[in-house]
Amino acid sequence: MDVNAVGGDHREFLDATLPYLDAVWQVARHTAGDGLQPEDLVQETYLRAYAGFGSFRGGNTRAWLVAICLNAARSEVRRRRRRPWEVTGLALADVAAGAGSREWQPDVADIVIAGLDAQVVSRCMAKLAEPQRVCITLVDVAGLTAREAAQALGCPRGTVLARLHRGRRRLAGLLAEAGVSHGRS
Repeated sequence: MDVNAVGGDHREFLDATLPYLDAVWQVARHTAGDGLQPEDLVQETYLRAYAGFGSFRGGNTRAWLVAICLNAARSEVRRRRRRPWEVTGLALADVAAGAGSREWQPDVADIVIAGLDAQVVSRCMAKLAEPQRVCITLVDVAGLTAREAAQALGCPRGTVLARLHRGRRRLAGLLAEAGVSHGRS
């Protein structure tokens, strides 16, 4: 890739995008589908952002990066549906090595959710309609505002707020049915 394609200096790109790495990571953690690691999704997001930085018109960089991350995750899901029999060498290596042995630092969301049964929560989230699930992930997990989520999704702010309201209400019901409490005894 030609560094001159983004104004001659990659520092401009890094200065504009690195402050939002945590937001992109949060979205990637919650949107990475089967076989797609969050690290890979973040890397793909930043590669696509770097390639398109020359045409970026400014504005909300965080929403722009989140939109790229969501699109990359959706593209990967579509690709895997077309080729479900593909198994990467990395996936085989993970199985052989006992996947999940990577060290990681817990973030605030991990500490707060530590008391919940993560598998039950994940199953309940998976039962939500995709638009509701994505809005909850963007706003409640990644910390975007409704306006930023709307920008990332290319829809009106009111639509995001409606999806959040319906999704949260549905998720609360699903969690109650599954026996997950809100920390109350």
